[in-house]
Amino acid sequence: MDIKNLLKMSVIDTAGQSVGKVENIEFNEDDGVITDIIVKLDNGLFSRDTEKINFDKVETIKDVVLLNTDIDLD
Repeated sequence: MDIKNLLKMSVIDTAGQSVGKVENIEFNEDDGVITDIIVKLDNGLFSRDTEKINFDKVETIKDVVLLNTDIDLD
């Protein structure tokens, strides 16, 4: 997968809730491995809230990013 395709991809948690969209990706500069994804949360039209999610919490990436954890949007 081209890393550009991951940006703006929808993120879904284990509750089936749409959490937000991938805004940025953080890498280990030494080995190029993804360490975290930064998700712009779906907290309303003008919200700028983000959540840093460790890449270990990603279950799979296909058409969306599926997490193996719940995210509290409150």
